[in-house]
Amino acid sequence: MGALIAALAAEAGYKVKIRDIEQKFLDRGKETLNSVYDRRISQKRMTEADKKKIFDRMTFLVDVKEAVKDADIIIEAVPEIMDLKKSVLKEATALCPDDCVFATNTSSLSIAEIATAARKPGNVVGTHYFNPPSRMTLLEIIKHPKTSKSAIDIAEKVAIAMGRAVVHVTDVPGFIANRIFCNMANEADWALAQGEAKDAFQIDSAIKYKLGLPMGMLELQDTLGGGSIDTQFHVMEYFGETMGKSYGPAPILEKCFKARNYGRKTGKGYYDWSRGKTNEIPMNAGADFNPIRVLATAVNEGVKLIEMKATTMEEIDIAVLLGLNYPRGLFRLADSVGIDNIVNELDRLYKKYKKEPRYKVCTTLTKMVKQGKLGRKTGEGFYSYGPGEYEFIKLDINKDTRVGKLILNRPNRANAFNADMMAEINKALGELEQDDNVRCVVITGAGANFCGGADFAAFATGRVEPAIDFSEAPHDVFTRIETYPKPVIAAINGPAMGGGLELALACDIRIMSKSAMVRLPELTLGLLPGAGATQRLGRLIGWARAREIILLSDPIYADKALEWGLVNLIAEPKEFMKLVDEKAIIFAEGAPLAQKLAKSLIYYGAQADQRSALYLEAALSGNIAMTEDLNEGIVAMYGRRKPKFTGK
Repeated sequence: MGALIAALAAEAGYKVKIRDIEQKFLDRGKETLNSVYDRRISQKRMTEADKKKIFDRMTFLVDVKEAVKDADIIIEAVPEIMDLKKSVLKEATALCPDDCVFATNTSSLSIAEIATAARKPGNVVGTHYFNPPSRMTLLEIIKHPKTSKSAIDIAEKVAIAMGRAVVHVTDVPGFIANRIFCNMANEADWALAQGEAKDAFQIDSAIKYKLGLPMGMLELQDTLGGGSIDTQFHVMEYFGETMGKSYGPAPILEKCFKARNYGRKTGKGYYDWSRGKTNEIPMNAGADFNPIRVLATAVNEGVKLIEMKATTMEEIDIAVLLGLNYPRGLFRLADSVGIDNIVNELDRLYKKYKKEPRYKVCTTLTKMVKQGKLGRKTGEGFYSYGPGEYEFIKLDINKDTRVGKLILNRPNRANAFNADMMAEINKALGELEQDDNVRCVVITGAGANFCGGADFAAFATGRVEPAIDFSEAPHDVFTRIETYPKPVIAAINGPAMGGGLELALACDIRIMSKSAMVRLPELTLGLLPGAGATQRLGRLIGWARAREIILLSDPIYADKALEWGLVNLIAEPKEFMKLVDEKAIIFAEGAPLAQKLAKSLIYYGAQADQRSALYLEAALSGNIAMTEDLNEGIVAMYGRRKPKFTGK
């Protein structure tokens, strides 16, 4: 990992000296970096010249004195053994400049204890890089009681230059990410040991599919690094020593550790991995287990960190998103579940299990319930959900062009929508509809994707009603888009999968980047397109082609999408947003009342017989004849000037 951290510094433009105790270890580091960069070159993500520039900034050496004599910052990445880290720190700080910052990379060891070996403890700061650092951008910067502000500032400046997303935390056990994750994983063990779930499959299924976490807690311990039960045991032992006995290893974890069942690498852990078993987690296995059993204690631990002023709410959520790859921040999850439900679950556990200290509800949570701050359902919880306040949506309104962009802002999940995100889309549409500064709405995606469809949480309940409700929500929202009083453009900047394509189908026109593709993959998963494609697609491009797209589930790229009439315009990626903006401005300069009525005629007329629709057209044409906009349009035409429509 040390070589990869060094490479980040070199890529940021720093001169880097990489020191190890033997040349063979340095050679191994070079091989690792060569492999990484050669792979990027083969993928056309960098050139040989780029690689050479990076290596020119790096020097590999064994001599520690030569390595640190003129260092501004030393990043130590030796194995997590306290005596070894203290030995390295003592040697390096005796030889480096007085103002050199020493950053020790650790996921759990006490920074204060490590710093006792330093010549100047105030220059020592903790830095927890996540592996692999080329993909995991989170960096926890840990301050011990004697760490100077200048050391923190320098460590942060370097980290940001290296592309890190920085969170700050004091020197508490587990810091942020590991404190949340390890306690949450331990609680999953307790739930199984206490008989609240019948097996590991039930717990992991609920965590994976209902909460939407990447893996089940017990599954992850069995498979991370081939099995990490031994590591988890040592961490929980440390937590038990530093945080209280209640936080010690859970019963099954301890049993597995003592039996040397560390997970897949030993053939057994929480699951039996013998004879090539894969232990796939069924989606419906967790139908009868509520993952709040595990989530509630994690939320409680997060609040404790805030109450002890170790870090902030925002930094905890960043750590959970980027360090643990959770689909949402911890406190966003709590707001969605309901703070009252979190407190009720903690109270239940506290009463049932002999007042175990880890179940005691934090003062902050109790206070929030008394104040009625219960989360999304009351408009305020850890976060506020008033007008203009979103978790998954970003609004960008240009008052000069009168174009409002509704940006699907969940890039870490390909902008896939869940129930809360769908509600936010509807809320944003309402705000844009009422905003007189907006005449045209553009819907697009943040990052590389337009929208990756929907998550599967509603299908993991084992009940029909939630699945129907989950499908009905986009029906309501997408129909609102079709009948929206203002023109709506789908700017398909990247892949539009499943519900993402169905969202685009509801818009008035679709503009697609040539780097994007659209697809309805539902049938490959045993699902149906559930947000309108079975009805809108055939009406748009004909039923033969609609059947092909739905039944074959093949991806459709820009040229074919244009040929089939699935999209109206396509553009090269560099010209894409320019084209979108041009068309949006044309819409925004149009006659609002005429646009609104034209959209209504197209939508409602298509659902009536032709003669009835023609009568509706005549009636609305009579209404439009009385408007100021019509007068302005005709006068402007004769005056050979651009009309200035007011919507009156």
